[in-house]
Amino acid sequence: MAKTLYVTDLDGTLMKDDKSISETSVTILNNLIKHGLLVTYATARSINSASAVTKDIDFQLPVIIRNGTIFADPQTQEEIEIAMFTQENLQSVRQCTQGLTLFGFATSYIDGKEQKSYLKGMLNEGFQQYLVDHADDGRLRAVLTEDELYEGEVCYFTFIGEREELEPLYSRVKDSDEWICVFQQDKYRPEYWLEICPKDATKAKAIRKLQKQYNCERVVVFGDSLNDISMFQAADEAYAVGNAMESLKEIATGIIGDNNSDGVARWLAENISSQKAGISEI
Repeated sequence: MAKTLYVTDLDGTLMKDDKSISETSVTILNNLIKHGLLVTYATARSINSASAVTKDIDFQLPVIIRNGTIFADPQTQEEIEIAMFTQENLQSVRQCTQGLTLFGFATSYIDGKEQKSYLKGMLNEGFQQYLVDHADDGRLRAVLTEDELYEGEVCYFTFIGEREELEPLYSRVKDSDEWICVFQQDKYRPEYWLEICPKDATKAKAIRKLQKQYNCERVVVFGDSLNDISMFQAADEAYAVGNAMESLKEIATGIIGDNNSDGVARWLAENISSQKAGISEI
């Protein structure tokens, strides 16, 4: 059987609506990993946030975070490869934001330390709630000037707000070949998120790197939302969970159980056998 790499999204896919991963999914995945399954995840989350959710799963392969911007070691939480914006890219982003009132942060590395910089006092309901939810995140950095948002090596922009608040910026950035952007509603709140990352940073490109690194002939992926489209298009098989967006279901190989009923883990348990993947039966 062809050597296969399996990649799952987290929020809305492997994770339930309550932001947890069920004990059933943890047990199934750990058993499969123990017996040699090559599986990892690709998420928009940071390694800190993703690790807090996946801490009970013994992932061995590098994980894909920030929508393909960063590879990280799931065991040590060390970021091992990061895509950065060029100075020219940053100037272009800054031009696109001119004249707009925006709420969010820039993720950058200053003296080798990750920072999430935002303008002090620039808050709307959604971003204020984000800061409350991440009050213990030492990477958050309130700054006084716009110049400070662009300090260091910048790898990611995150804007949070009502759809109408973000659409003017989206209209300016969506067709640029200088970066990749994702504009979609938050999984757990009514606000929308507009995320901008370097042009070579997509889930699909990151998966291709892992596929080559581990000499896999095939790729099978699982997802639910817009930021999963690139990896669905690049995979040999792509499965949308039952709660996925209709646009993703339309390009999926098949539809599986939803995120609240362990759709990904149960599909793996039912479809991976010793004959197919060289691992033990569940």
